[in-house]
Amino acid sequence: MAVTRQMIFPLAFYKKSKFNGSKGALNYRIEKVSGEDRDEFLLTIWKGPFCYEVTREEKTTHRYPFSDEGLDAIVEKLNQL
Repeated sequence: MAVTRQMIFPLAFYKKSKFNGSKGALNYRIEKVSGEDRDEFLLTIWKGPFCYEVTREEKTTHRYPFSDEGLDAIVEKLNQL
């Protein structure tokens, strides 16, 4: 099943919360991180079945602008998996 923009919540959600989801055997987390000069989205992807905190599998990360365009890019990335 494809990931849609409606499935990952609006931009305002990420100002205070993290989002965890899965697609097939992969899990992912979307969160806001603050850099030196700007806020960004951090997309972390790992193989299941365990949650972010206890997984020992290697995690890959991708950074995107903290914007609606950044969320669109995250949806695109997740659908490429």
